[in-house]
Amino acid sequence: MRNLRAIPVLFSLILLVAGCASTPEASLENDAIAKDFTPAQNAAIIYIYRPFGAGRGVSTLWVDGRLVGESLPQSFFRVSTRPGRNRITTSANDPGRFQLDTQSNGVYFVEARVDGDTQSEATTNFRQVSPEAGKAAIAACCRMLETWRPGQPRLNF
Repeated sequence: MRNLRAIPVLFSLILLVAGCASTPEASLENDAIAKDFTPAQNAAIIYIYRPFGAGRGVSTLWVDGRLVGESLPQSFFRVSTRPGRNRITTSANDPGRFQLDTQSNGVYFVEARVDGDTQSEATTNFRQVSPEAGKAAIAACCRMLETWRPGQPRLNF
């Protein structure tokens, strides 16, 4: 009987740790540099952003199998990729998937909308938008989040 009482406490601790995963905001300087929307030589740049009204949920984004970070409302990522066919996917039960063809020195904008309040219930919908629409949306609403790097802790306390 005593062991059964420990189950809710253990479950609460698991939820607490799961809720601590986060992606840090970029510095104001890096945010401003990214908002210049400069292309990169021999790479494609993909901006993935969540504008006003694009849902409150959280989704974990991957580009070409590489962890990018957790997408939050009114935020964006600037992801440097190899030119060609690029695939954006999400984690957990989220069925969000998107592919786009990119070219070297190109800059692309993908809007993400997340339906659902929790990561386990999230459904992310992506759509490519014109550079003009993407730049305007990011400038009006969004703060840049750092992309995850190997060796960086995935949990922030």
